Amino acid sequence: MMKDYISGNIRKIIYESNSGPYKVGIFKVRETNDDSVKEYINKIIGFTGSFTEINTDLDYILYGKLVNHPRYGIQYQVESYEVKAPNDLDSLILYLSSGMFKGIGLKTAKKIVERFGSETIEIIKTDHERVALVSGMNINKARMMHDIILNSEYNQDLILKLNAYGFSVNEAIKLISIYKSNIEYIMNDNIYELVEYVSFEKLDSIFKQNHEEMHPYRIEALLLHTIYVSCYENGDTLIKREELFLKLKKCFNDNFNADLYLSYIEKLKRENKIKEIDEYIALSNFVETEKYIYNEITRLSNIKNDINDIKVDKFIKEYEKRCSIVFNECQKDAIKGAIKNNFFIITGGPGTGKTTIIKAIVEILKDLYDLTSENFALLAPTGRASKRMAESVKTPAWTLHKYLKWNKETENFLVDEYNKTYEDIVIVDEASMIDIFLFSSLLKGLKSNVKLILIGDANQLPSIGPGDVLNDLLHNDNFNKKYLDTIYRVKEGSYITYLASDIKDKKEFNEFSNEYTDFKFIESSDSNIQDYLKKICMSVKEKNISLNDFQVLAPMYKGINGIDNLNNLMANIFNPNEDTVQIGDKYYRVNDKVIQLVNDVDNNIYNGDIGYIQSIEYVDKKVVVEINYSGNVVEYKSGEFDKFNLAYAVSIHKSQGSEYDNVVIILAKSFNRMFYNKLIYTAVTRAKSSLIILGSIDSFNLSVKTLYGDNRNTYLKHV
Repeated sequence: MMKDYISGNIRKIIYESNSGPYKVGIFKVRETNDDSVKEYINKIIGFTGSFTEINTDLDYILYGKLVNHPRYGIQYQVESYEVKAPNDLDSLILYLSSGMFKGIGLKTAKKIVERFGSETIEIIKTDHERVALVSGMNINKARMMHDIILNSEYNQDLILKLNAYGFSVNEAIKLISIYKSNIEYIMNDNIYELVEYVSFEKLDSIFKQNHEEMHPYRIEALLLHTIYVSCYENGDTLIKREELFLKLKKCFNDNFNADLYLSYIEKLKRENKIKEIDEYIALSNFVETEKYIYNEITRLSNIKNDINDIKVDKFIKEYEKRCSIVFNECQKDAIKGAIKNNFFIITGGPGTGKTTIIKAIVEILKDLYDLTSENFALLAPTGRASKRMAESVKTPAWTLHKYLKWNKETENFLVDEYNKTYEDIVIVDEASMIDIFLFSSLLKGLKSNVKLILIGDANQLPSIGPGDVLNDLLHNDNFNKKYLDTIYRVKEGSYITYLASDIKDKKEFNEFSNEYTDFKFIESSDSNIQDYLKKICMSVKEKNISLNDFQVLAPMYKGINGIDNLNNLMANIFNPNEDTVQIGDKYYRVNDKVIQLVNDVDNNIYNGDIGYIQSIEYVDKKVVVEINYSGNVVEYKSGEFDKFNLAYAVSIHKSQGSEYDNVVIILAKSFNRMFYNKLIYTAVTRAKSSLIILGSIDSFNLSVKTLYGDNRNTYLKHV
């Protein structure tokens, strides 16, 4: 069965990725076999797809389908393509003079076609020396035409070959655009070189079809991949030498000995693919990233600022008087340290005044140096954290990805060492969430004499990605910092903030008082947690508490008390609308509370943002969902529904960077292996006004004592 296609001419390219084959353009349709496109014959239509090269003077056959893009409307989504061979003499003349063949103009093209007629293309391919004899031609021009035509055909054949190996059309086009004809050599030699663009699992599967399991290339690739996976699973940037050996033995069913292992370690060290640090092994790019962080922070820390202490004290006193606030000595030291140093860290738990101090630093620096908000960049890893920061400090704030201008097509930041930002003072909140690669990217994008201030709670969850940047910098004596240890944000009878402090100090709990105004621990078995939760939800509903101010937190999605089940339970309570729509394996209703799961800079929504479903409609028999994120309405279509999930209950990791007035934490015994000190601490510190924990006190104590993730293995600790 012939694939659907459109045939015609590419009129214009309106966008193309800087580092890949993706292009957007305008196409004049001349013919098609697709009934849904026939209305566009002799009209123009937008198209998107991956192309190795484009020439607007040639005719193309595009294979694909018509789609309705949420932002750009009707487009033709190209899955594969080919140059359409000219089939009459006039088309041949236009083809040869199209600009595809440098130095061949209309006159010369006419002479060639007049000489060889309809056999022109075949003559150029098989006997180009004859073409060199045409007036205006020479052997070099004829050879050039021969090479270009064969190369174009070669690329089409190459796409089919890569398809046969198991690569998608888009993967094939991308690889050809990057590697050109070298792709065949790489395929026949070391396919693992393509791991930057294709998943390791796919490459390994292809390689094993044609090579023995213990092939040297596969051993090297598995060794490097094992380090990479281990680091991303555990948040480390190093792996113990013995641990790596045991993991590799398992990959080869124990058919892998120590001598062989050590020989590959030495080989990869010589090739600078890995580094050996004491008893650890690391990927070289991880080590270089952490070295860069250390060197840049050291450089910033060594910039001298001759600021008069008396003058700074005077401005602090004036600010205290103006705002009717009194800072303790520790808080004053934090403010002064941030003002006097080009790199400074302020850390402390909830209620110690971190947000108040950020506001004071911004206002005092404005007064001290006659600055405006344009001199500042207030940043945070999540959209909710940046929004909270902006509201508290009364200064614009951004997510790190938005500030650094993340390009999802190239998967790179547009702000980098060659295109730096201009702000003089950069303050980053929730710094514990930042991994080594994001922090390195930030440093590359900042001006050389920037003042960089990190704010964070080192006892919260570390970054999901590799590294423990905030903790590592805090434990380095070379860098200036201040710990805030006095708790202020506490009302009489309140316990949440003290509970967080007790968790941090790894206190053991025998029982909890019922007299706290903001905290309740409900001893529950796994089987009755949902009954208690139903009662809490009904109370929330009766009191007309906004869902924005009520959040349930749990550590995992599956299981009887997992996030998915809890969401279904609460959706029935808070949004008892019978008009449910099944999308994948989940059910949604209009007005459901949902959470964005990935960063989407184009639509200005970020991982962790909370919204509400505004509409669910069928367009051309396909579901379209509109979600309202505080006035920003975003449309989702088929293939995009995994970007959001119900959010009556969310994971503790997703809640980081957010605060809620009322929080319920689900501490089921079935979750015991999931909970640990930093996770329960992070969950507790999300609550501002009230906190309920449902579960067993034994599980709670186990969580407090389990120190998983407290001591990540990183190179930054060794510098």
